Amino acid sequence: MKKHILYMTVRIEVESIFESLSKTITDFETQTDYTFNSTQKVKVLETEILITETFHPLNN
Repeated sequence: MKKHILYMTVRIEVESIFESLSKTITDFETQTDYTFNSTQKVKVLETEILITETFHPLNN
């Protein structure tokens, strides 16, 4: 059976009392629960937070 590696992107918006992005990330990591569970055919290899200060608001 062939194995493939897929990358999944999840974008979130965080309202923060902190001006510092690193403090906001730390707060997010300690206050938020997020999980991706492996299954028999899907193995979650890793999760990571990619830090960026670029903001593109949605036009809603």
